[in-house]
Amino acid sequence: MRKIIGLITVSLVLVSCGSSSKKEEPTPDALRQIELDYKLQETSTGRAKQPEWIQTPKLGDKEGSSRDFRYFISESESASKRLALQSAKARATASIAQEIVSFIKNSYGEATQGGEGEEITEYKEEQLAKETQTFIHGAEVVTSFWEKRRYLKEMGATKDATLYKAFALMRIKKDILNKAVDRASKKFLGDIDNPEVKDKASKAIEEAKDAFTNVN
Repeated sequence: MRKIIGLITVSLVLVSCGSSSKKEEPTPDALRQIELDYKLQETSTGRAKQPEWIQTPKLGDKEGSSRDFRYFISESESASKRLALQSAKARATASIAQEIVSFIKNSYGEATQGGEGEEITEYKEEQLAKETQTFIHGAEVVTSFWEKRRYLKEMGATKDATLYKAFALMRIKKDILNKAVDRASKKFLGDIDNPEVKDKASKAIEEAKDAFTNVN
């Protein structure tokens, strides 16, 4: 009898733990609701739900293929719907350049974990991002989406304001992206004096390049 009661007790504890762990894992939609500091007033699609391509960019391209293209998301916010959309589209090249620089920076960081590498200052990062933009050609805007948001202090916003949040989906051919990464890497590595560090960083970037290009 004691064994039976013990088994029942253990079962109840396990069920209780399982239930509590499930409750502690909110869905992506629930997470978004928790973070909202605005009320959604209008969208370009007439639907409250954001397009799937904002989270999974390749889903927004009905004509191209992720075998040939790498996709990026650019976003902007403005009191003007037109300016928000224009800015999101205009930032396409800057967004791609920034991701390339982040990739190079991360690869460099992993290659120099021992501490012998030079620190990448914010200034160096910004300069490299600006130069990398000149290496990018042929980036195309595939589609866009906007939301009209009413930010409210009572919901956690810094101030009450009505703004448009715009998203743009861009694509760039992988061979062009590879060339941009190569040129940006060459520029970055050219500023490193230590030959051993330079060699380690170069190998790390080269080994990770395909994964970066095919991240879709």
